[in-house]
Amino acid sequence: MRTSLDIDSVARSVYIAMVDRPRAQVSELAEHLEETEETVRNGLERLSALLLVVPGDSASGWRPVDPEVGLAAMLARQQDELARHRLQVEGSRLEVTRLLSERGRASIPDVEWLAGTDAVWRHITSLAEECTNEWLAVGPAERLDAVVLDAGRPVDEILRRRGTPARAIVLESVRNDPEATEHLRRTEECGGTVRTLPSLPVWMFLSDRKHVVVPVIGGRSVVGAMACGVESVTEAFATLFSRLWKEALPLAEARPRTRGNLSLQEQHVLRLWAQGLTDAAAARRMDVSLRTVRRLSEKLTDRFGAQSRFQLGVLALASGGIRAEDVA
Repeated sequence: MRTSLDIDSVARSVYIAMVDRPRAQVSELAEHLEETEETVRNGLERLSALLLVVPGDSASGWRPVDPEVGLAAMLARQQDELARHRLQVEGSRLEVTRLLSERGRASIPDVEWLAGTDAVWRHITSLAEECTNEWLAVGPAERLDAVVLDAGRPVDEILRRRGTPARAIVLESVRNDPEATEHLRRTEECGGTVRTLPSLPVWMFLSDRKHVVVPVIGGRSVVGAMACGVESVTEAFATLFSRLWKEALPLAEARPRTRGNLSLQEQHVLRLWAQGLTDAAAARRMDVSLRTVRRLSEKLTDRFGAQSRFQLGVLALASGGIRAEDVA
């Protein structure tokens, strides 16, 4: 079994044993771990690939790298890989935007590509007028122009007028915007329910769990959307909403402290850093200022006594401030 740090259980055991017994032979390590010598050698090869052991003059021929240094280096490599992956994702997003702007696309039953802000909001408004059982919304997932946000207010009015049960998950940063917070509180007074999360994976609208609209953002504006009525797809988005809803905090509740007495915001920014996001990217994801993220960095660095961002990630993992699966 592999952990999210890409270390299988045998290699992990071999590494810990070598740290405790740096002069041990392979046979001694095998005996201690109750494994075969071949298994231990395979574990050493894996650790060597991860740069957690290096050639040395010990009886095994290898020397364990200091855990803090080795784990920090692993985090650095994972951050590089994640950064490359995010570049690919951004490239895919731009390609989707380009395709949405083209005419004459091949049609897929129950899937419609909407191009332009007006077309997107017309479709969302139409779904709101027809929604009878439940309206679910997530997002927006990133900072948008005020004009874009205002365009969605008529949808809220339709849902209130029709008395349609509505639930929404929005960015936690909305708590810092008095006008937006007041608007959401009025929504709750009219029967809607709002919860918050530090960041969101997608912007979506789900009507009666039968129709989903996923807007595409470009330059802080809506450039198009995917509208889908395929049951398997809408069920997947409904499942995603349910999972996010369980994690989200009701708007009326104060933001609690979490593991290691960290706030949700502090815990979340640690996770984003561990996943390879820069300060600027983390600020965009959380819809806060770059200054806020840097202030959090200074505060957390002082709290953990870290000398670098890599060391901060290692210490946060060790203390339980974030979990190994948060890095994946």
